[in-house]
Amino acid sequence: MMRYGQLRACAALFPLALTLGSAAAQAPGDALNADASTGAVKVCSPVAMPRWRSMTPVPTTWTFVDCMAFSGEMGATHFQLGCLFANVTPHAQKYAWGAMVQIEKSALAKAQPPVPNCGW
Repeated sequence: MMRYGQLRACAALFPLALTLGSAAAQAPGDALNADASTGAVKVCSPVAMPRWRSMTPVPTTWTFVDCMAFSGEMGATHFQLGCLFANVTPHAQKYAWGAMVQIEKSALAKAQPPVPNCGW
């Protein structure tokens, strides 16, 4: 026979068990990628350190190389890939940034997508 305290403890663990069960069904890396339900917008951010920074929403078809080329055309020395999210859980971060990358030929091997990634 279960006592009231044991019953409460089991009931408290039930939501955790449901959460763990659904997380196990996801493929590895899913948590690092934003899906369409987040309302994510890709952002390219040219940076001319330490003078200025710009943020430009870009089409979903843009790649790391597109952002780098655009940033160079803007006169930037660096750039960052970003994501802005419209639909997130309460108090969750509504943006994500990758590392800042210097614009140079070797940057082609240094794609730095944000986490979670919205398609970069």
